[in-house]
Amino acid sequence: MAKKVRHFHHFFFALLFFLATRRTHQLEHSQSHALLKFQKLLGYPSALSSLRTTNDFCNIQPTNCLTIVCYEDNVTQLHVVGDNGLSPLPQDFSSDSLFATLGTLSSLKVLSLVSMGLWGPLSESISQMSSLEILNISANHFSGAIPTQLSLLKNLQSLVLDDNDFTGEIPMRVGSLQDLAVLSMRRNFLSGSVPTSVINLQTLRILDLSNNLLYGELPGLGNLKNLQVLNLENNTLGPHFPSLPAKLVSLVLRNNSFRFGIPSNLSSYYQLQKLDLSINGFVGPLLPSLLSLPSIKYLDVSANKFSGMLFSNYSCNSDILFVNLSSNLLKGQLPSCLKPGSKVVALYGKNCFSNEDQGQHPPTFCQTEALAVNVMPHEHNQRKRTTGKAVLVSSMGGIVGGAFVFGVVFLVVLRVSKKGSVKAPEVSTLEQATSNKNDKDDEVETPRTVLSVMENIIGRVPKPNKESVKTLARSMVAHVVKRVNHRHVRPARSIVEHASSLNTARLLTDARYISQTKKMGASLPAYRTFALDELKEATNNFEASSFISEKVARGQIYKGFLSDGTQIAVRSLKMRKRHGPQTYMHLIELISKLRHPHLVSSLGHCFECNHDDPSVSSIYLIFEFAPYRSLRDRISGSSGEKLSWAQRIVAAIGVVKGIQFLHTGIVPGLYSNYLKITDILLDNNLNVKICSYNLHLLAENKIMVGNGTFSSVVKGNVQARTEDGDKNDVYDFGVILLEIILGRTILFHNEVGTLKDLLQVSLTTDEIARRSIVDPVVHKQCSDESMKRVMELCVRCVSEDPSERPSVEDALWNLQFAAQVQNSWGGDSIDTTRESTASPAQ
Repeated sequence: MAKKVRHFHHFFFALLFFLATRRTHQLEHSQSHALLKFQKLLGYPSALSSLRTTNDFCNIQPTNCLTIVCYEDNVTQLHVVGDNGLSPLPQDFSSDSLFATLGTLSSLKVLSLVSMGLWGPLSESISQMSSLEILNISANHFSGAIPTQLSLLKNLQSLVLDDNDFTGEIPMRVGSLQDLAVLSMRRNFLSGSVPTSVINLQTLRILDLSNNLLYGELPGLGNLKNLQVLNLENNTLGPHFPSLPAKLVSLVLRNNSFRFGIPSNLSSYYQLQKLDLSINGFVGPLLPSLLSLPSIKYLDVSANKFSGMLFSNYSCNSDILFVNLSSNLLKGQLPSCLKPGSKVVALYGKNCFSNEDQGQHPPTFCQTEALAVNVMPHEHNQRKRTTGKAVLVSSMGGIVGGAFVFGVVFLVVLRVSKKGSVKAPEVSTLEQATSNKNDKDDEVETPRTVLSVMENIIGRVPKPNKESVKTLARSMVAHVVKRVNHRHVRPARSIVEHASSLNTARLLTDARYISQTKKMGASLPAYRTFALDELKEATNNFEASSFISEKVARGQIYKGFLSDGTQIAVRSLKMRKRHGPQTYMHLIELISKLRHPHLVSSLGHCFECNHDDPSVSSIYLIFEFAPYRSLRDRISGSSGEKLSWAQRIVAAIGVVKGIQFLHTGIVPGLYSNYLKITDILLDNNLNVKICSYNLHLLAENKIMVGNGTFSSVVKGNVQARTEDGDKNDVYDFGVILLEIILGRTILFHNEVGTLKDLLQVSLTTDEIARRSIVDPVVHKQCSDESMKRVMELCVRCVSEDPSERPSVEDALWNLQFAAQVQNSWGGDSIDTTRESTASPAQ
């Protein structure tokens, strides 16, 4: 009997083992099938090849691209990070299929799909992944609205949707994610207001909605006791300062529409390490106690209207590293803890400090402005509420009426300009005349310039509206009179106000920016050193048939073909000063980084040394060959198809992205690049390439690299352009933007000021008047809101005062906003994320 019992026990345990083994095998098969299908949907990228070489998915060695974590034979974490190891997605890629497949991993708690090029709307089937606690799909191309089904993921603790193309509003039901600790949706195209439901996220620690199109008042966030990081940078939120919890560690409200005063309880935020209120409209007294907050390390309140008196004996936190008080209305004395010699990087220009002599206004300026600042917001709102009245287009009498108005303009401007205007050069072009204008920044345009410009612009309209032209002309006259009567000398600008390095640090820590930087040269061969014989063979020994141009004294450009058929451009630079090769290696290191979809990129270099000593006699710089048409050809050229409004915005965005890379994508950045519209090339797919940029290390030879030349293209001497390098490139871009808007070749420097005034005046009149000055080719294609946004940006870019010009990031944001508005209006679709992918040798 005992023997039978033992046999039964053995059979029972064997059966249990068989059933357990069978169940485990089924689970592994289901999950392995899901992972293999996941690989198939991505087009079998080599980075995920390990999924096909083993059945033991839980023990796959983690790599930079793929990490799988299991618990009790269940996949709980899946991390895939795209880089050069991931090939492009298949043409039939479907996000629905992708998330439906991943939804079968029933125990998946962490899903991270970063920088993989995923596109299309985010599938509603993501709601099937009910176990998810962390979802990160940043740095992809997901578009459309954020699905409300995300609110069904009740276990979600971290939601990261950064660096995508999401549009529409933030779902109201996001507040139902009660366990959410991280909510990040930065760098998208989200619009509308911040939903009030966020006040229900009691566990929230990080809220980042920066770089979107959000507007309106913020809901009160004071009850979010666990919130530590709040970043709302680059939106249009405001105007009131939000209610906030006191445990914040980082608060960034930069570049919004906040105004009025800041609450006094901000001085009690004892854990606050970073506070950035810059580029808003804050008024009232600045709280000196902000400098001595117990944890503060970074404080930026620049470009506001803060007033009040500071004193030299004010103390600062001993750990503070950066303070920017610039462009406010502060008086008294700069605290001694912020003066040169301390460890603090302090920027304080454009105030009225009595113990500083650089970049300061007189005390009366701050007093007068502070008294007027309370009226300005009301006046601004009045202007914004004023809407253009609809005017019927008159097909009769427009030309006669226009001629009459021009006569009035001529007489009035002639009268007022006698107060001291300087006659503009009549023969020098924009490229030639500006080098002679170093001391004429405030001159008023002559009647001849004003009249000829207005005649040229408005005279192109087939049927100009009589009333609108009259209104525009009267406004223009009043504007010119005001300028003549209120001419002033701008105060000297301090070099210490140049703070582009901060933007560099911020951009280089951005995940998508880094991933894009790695891919910038993906379609180009690796940068290398060329042999001189190789270049001679490519250019037929630099014979005349290979010669392209010689625009500078010691530089020639040749085109050539490498042995593999790649077409190149070779710039030969004769070195005036002779040094060894090592002297130029820091220059070569910088040149090797010039690889970006919106630049004519570098491919390599070659040193030619003297026979009798090792010094370098010539440097050859090799670039991709760009035989494309210039942007001017497609905007104001005499022949060829002209760009639509949507295409012009895309081109402008490409130019700004190229400038942004020159400033922040390489260290040290390249500033004062003397950009002209003829330096902007368009390939057959209308991708932008900047072909001229400034390597100041070659200043001894007075030359630039790329396909361009070193020339004084815009006003100001070399020293002034060195001080305001980033803002000078913004000015150059503004001149390019003028031509994009007006469709008119700009040849004379004095035209820039006149055209800026014309745009500025048109912004205060009606829509018909604005359309009367826009390029007739596109004036019916663009929405008024998109047109106004680009005009406003252009006016700011060509401001005479560099401090009033926008940052490159601000310009990019405004153009993307204009593109979004244009898309919503129903015009041509604008893809603001498109990058150049064509091979440079084609």
